[in-house]
Amino acid sequence: MKGRKVFLDTGILIAALNRHDQYHRQARALFGGPTPQWHTSLFVWSEAYSWFLHRHGEEPARGCRRFLENLDGLVVLEATVPLHHETHRLLDRLRGARLTYVDASSLALMEQHDIRTAWATDHHLGLTGAEIFPRS
Repeated sequence: MKGRKVFLDTGILIAALNRHDQYHRQARALFGGPTPQWHTSLFVWSEAYSWFLHRHGEEPARGCRRFLENLDGLVVLEATVPLHHETHRLLDRLRGARLTYVDASSLALMEQHDIRTAWATDHHLGLTGAEIFPRS
């Protein structure tokens, strides 16, 4: 997977940092392997930070922030008005998939940046054909 563009979803960040998560071992193995070209979004960053803040407190949330800040070469994709419009288009197109706004925006960003692999703990980022890791 070295050199391949990979989109990081909220679930994989939670799994990597929460030793009680069912995907913790797989997430740690992914982050411990060859370094891909990591990408995520401000929405994912915010969602992960908020998850730790509201479930475990400020220090674990800060730990999540430090984890992301220390991922060598991480590209953080911006939230823009054109992305907002594309997110709405995807939410309409994938109606019935129970897709969150954050996941729809991630799909839009993956399409815009030609990212065909996602590290995620659910299937949603695979709805448009991306390969998802870890595999169940």
